[in-house]
Amino acid sequence: MRKNILLLALLTIVPTIAQEDTPQQWFMRARVLQVDQGDIADFEKAVAKKTKMFNSEDDQPRWITFRILSGTQANNYLRMQLTTDISDFDNEDIEGNQYWEKTVGPLHTSLGNRYWQRSNWASYVPENPKQMNLRRIIYYNYKDEGEEDFWRFRGRVKRAMTESGYASRMSVLVCNSGCNGNVVQVRFHHDGFAGQNSDYGEPLQSMISKYNELFGEDAYEQDSGKASDALEENGRSIRHHELIPELSSGW
Repeated sequence: MRKNILLLALLTIVPTIAQEDTPQQWFMRARVLQVDQGDIADFEKAVAKKTKMFNSEDDQPRWITFRILSGTQANNYLRMQLTTDISDFDNEDIEGNQYWEKTVGPLHTSLGNRYWQRSNWASYVPENPKQMNLRRIIYYNYKDEGEEDFWRFRGRVKRAMTESGYASRMSVLVCNSGCNGNVVQVRFHHDGFAGQNSDYGEPLQSMISKYNELFGEDAYEQDSGKASDALEENGRSIRHHELIPELSSGW
């Protein structure tokens, strides 16, 4: 309840952005799939087949799969179910799950389960988004008393991206269950590492310039500093994931 009240209060700090009239609310559940290197080819083949059979139609659960590129779980996989209706998590896909356990189950070990919710208020989608498969993800864990500073910065970044015409997507996900503390991930979409390098050149500088134009001289440096001070000790980490379209539902 406190977080909901805070987010409503922050809307008075960061002006409403008329980017999406009625944005869809996305919910996700995610788990890491640990796969032995010798089983990777069979695992990917089995996941692709299962996804095509049970997760490719509008009335079927929608899943996306990422290859983890860095961190302690590198070379394993992240599998996420996405829905705009959280009640879908009450529905067990009996036939699909049975097929998964029979074909994919022996090829992996499932590590944990987390539930996430997309913050439309802080997420940014360009006018004509393109599919970009690389994700640079920054995980944050902020202190209770730092909540206002953290979210003020995130909301202002979205507005600066919108008004500067930033060309790639930024998704902000809030952990609803399975995390310790106030955990948020900010996911930047890039067209490979070359695209990441390009995005963090002129587009980033234009966004920062717009941020300072909107909120005052040196506002970006000051607000980002406050957001950093709002974090728990070691409350920031970076990972890279790669979307695997063949192992994911189409949209």
